[in-house]
Amino acid sequence: MKLSEHINNIKNNVNYRYTYVVAEIGINHNGDISEAIKLIRASKKTGCDAVKFQKRDLSSLYTDQILEDPNSAEWNFEYIIPILQEVELSRSDYLQIKKECDLLCIDLIITPFDLESAQFCSTLNLDAFKIGSADMVNYDLIRECFSFKKPVIISTGMWTEEEIRNSVNEYKTFGDNDFFMLLANSTYPTPYESINLEFLAKLKLMHNLVGYSGHERGVFIPIAASSLGARIIEKHITFDRAQSGPDHKASMLPEEFTQMVSQLRCLELASGSDKKVNQAEKLAKEVFAKSAYTNKDLQTGHILTSEDIIFISPGKGIYRHQISGYIGKEIKCDIKKGNFLTKHHFEEIVRIRDWSLPKFSKEWGVKCRFHDFEKYKHLESPVIEFHCSQKDMDINFKGFSNTSQLVVHAPEIFDRKLVDICSSDSEVVEGSLYLLQKAIDKTLAISKNFPLKKPKFVVHLGGMSLDHVINEKNTELMMERAVDNFKKLKFNHSDIEVLPENLPPRPWYLGGQWFQYGFMHSNDMMNFCNFFDLNLTFDMCHAALYCNYTNTSLEDYTQEIFPYLSHLHISDAVGIDGEGVQIGDGDIDFDSFFDTLSKSEKELSWVTEIWSGHVNHGAGCRTSMHRLGKYNNFI
Repeated sequence: MKLSEHINNIKNNVNYRYTYVVAEIGINHNGDISEAIKLIRASKKTGCDAVKFQKRDLSSLYTDQILEDPNSAEWNFEYIIPILQEVELSRSDYLQIKKECDLLCIDLIITPFDLESAQFCSTLNLDAFKIGSADMVNYDLIRECFSFKKPVIISTGMWTEEEIRNSVNEYKTFGDNDFFMLLANSTYPTPYESINLEFLAKLKLMHNLVGYSGHERGVFIPIAASSLGARIIEKHITFDRAQSGPDHKASMLPEEFTQMVSQLRCLELASGSDKKVNQAEKLAKEVFAKSAYTNKDLQTGHILTSEDIIFISPGKGIYRHQISGYIGKEIKCDIKKGNFLTKHHFEEIVRIRDWSLPKFSKEWGVKCRFHDFEKYKHLESPVIEFHCSQKDMDINFKGFSNTSQLVVHAPEIFDRKLVDICSSDSEVVEGSLYLLQKAIDKTLAISKNFPLKKPKFVVHLGGMSLDHVINEKNTELMMERAVDNFKKLKFNHSDIEVLPENLPPRPWYLGGQWFQYGFMHSNDMMNFCNFFDLNLTFDMCHAALYCNYTNTSLEDYTQEIFPYLSHLHISDAVGIDGEGVQIGDGDIDFDSFFDTLSKSEKELSWVTEIWSGHVNHGAGCRTSMHRLGKYNNFI
C-alpha cells in the first residue's frame, strides 16, 4: 500500500488496522549499489510496503578534524566515521535506486541527515522523508522536510517524554503536513527491557499517527507494537548479520522479515472489535450446543409447556436461554416426538408445494438432497441441483422429473478428507479421483430419470491448505497437478457437462477455516477450462469474497470469465469469509452485477445457495427467490 493511501485510510477510519511496513536498508548495502538493488528486490519479496535508505553530506555533519582524523575523538568516532565514509552512495546511485523502486512498485523513503541531503532527496519524488532519532529536535531540518509536502516520519529514540511532547507541539507550527511519530530506542540491538511498548499509548495522545522503529532481536516485538496501535513498523534488513557495520547485527534476514510481515497481516485480520459468530462456529454450535426437543408428539394448536421439551444436542433449534419466549405460545403445526423446536413452529407454515414464486427469464432452480427431492419436485423448476455427500453415492435414487434439468454437485469430503486433485498427497488425490468418478457415474445413471436435457456436474477441484504454505511458485505446480489428475477422469462431453466451480479465499470445512489457493484467479480457471474445453459454475458469493480479499472489482472479474459461464450459484457475501448470506443482506451490489450479467447472451441456469436455506420447508430459499424477483429480466 502507498503511504499516502495509508494515511488517508487512517484519517477516514478505512482499513485503519493496516500496518505499513518499512524495510530499513539504511547503509547495509555497504556502499555497493548492486547490493542495494539486491536488498530492494529481497525486501519487495517480503511483502513490505517501502524501503528506506540514508543520505549524508559528511562535511555538513562533522568537523574537518573528525573527518580527517577520527582517532582524535572518542572511540565511537574512530569506529563509525570510516564506515560512513565507505558506505555513502553517489547521487547517480540514488537515481538508480529510485528507478528500481518505481519498477517494483514499492515506496522509497530516505533519511536525510542534513539540509543539503534533504534538498537533494526532494528531487527524487520520494514517498516520505524519515528523520532519525538524533535529529528529532533539529527543527531546521524537519521544517525543510515539511516544506516538500511529503509525509515525514520521525523517530524518538534518545529523548525524554517531555522533549518528545514539546517537539510534537513545535512540528504543528510548521504547517499542515502529515507526520508520524515512531517509538524507538537507539541501542543496536535494543534490550527488551528498554523498549517500553506501552509508551505508544502516551505517544498517540500527543499525536494520532504513531509507529514503531525497532532494533531488537526477533520478530514478535513489532507484532506487539502493531497490536498496540503502531501503524508503521520499521525494521532493518540484511543478508548477513555477521557483516561489519553498525546496523547489521540489529537487522532481520529476509526470511525473518517475510515472517514478520505475514504475521502482521494475520494480526490485522484478527484485530476486529466486534464479536461475531462465523459459519464454522455456527456449525460447531449445531453439533455441540443443546437446544429444545420435543419429548412427545405435539398437535397443531397445542400450547407449549416446559414439560413438553428436553434440551439435547444437536443445537439446531431454540436454545435454553431463549425458550421462555415460547413457553405458553401456540404451535402452528404437528411436531413428532424427538424433533427440535424452532421459531418457525410458532409461525404459519408455507410448505414447498404451496410456494408462489416470481417468473424468471432464465433456467432457474433449487438445491436439495436426494431425500427431500419429492418436496421440491412440486415446484416443477427448470433446474434441480442435488448437493451430494459421499454416502449419497450409494443411495438407490429413483426420483423422476420430465420438467427439470439434472444438476449434481459432487461431494466435497471423503473419509474426513477434502476432495483435492491439486494435492501433493497421493492418497488424497487417489481418494478424490475415486469419489469424483463415482459421482460422475452416479450422475449419468440417474440422468435417465431427468430426460429434459444433458446433466450438469458441479465440482470443487481443491487447492486448499490449513496453513500459509502455498506460495505463488508452487501454486503453479498445484495447478499443473490439477490438470494431470483431471485427465484421469472418464466422461464424454456429449453425455455430461462437467463444470468446475470458482472457490472462496477462506472456505469453511471440517469445523475450521482453510486457505484456498486454487480456482480463484480468473487466469487459472480460464486456462484450465481452455485445456479441457469446459465451462464453469460461477458462484457469486465465492467471487465476491475473492474480490473483497484482493480488493478488486467484482464487475471486472465477472465480465472477464463470462464466456465460460454455464451455471450460477447465487447468494450474498460479507467480507472475505461470510458465505451464503441472504440476498440483500451482504456486500454484493446486485443491481450492478445483474447489469453486467445482462451483457452476456449465454443461456445460463442458476440456483440460490443460501446458508441453511432448506430449514423450515426451505424458507431461506423461498425468501431469496422473492428478493431476486426484481431481477427476473436478467435471470
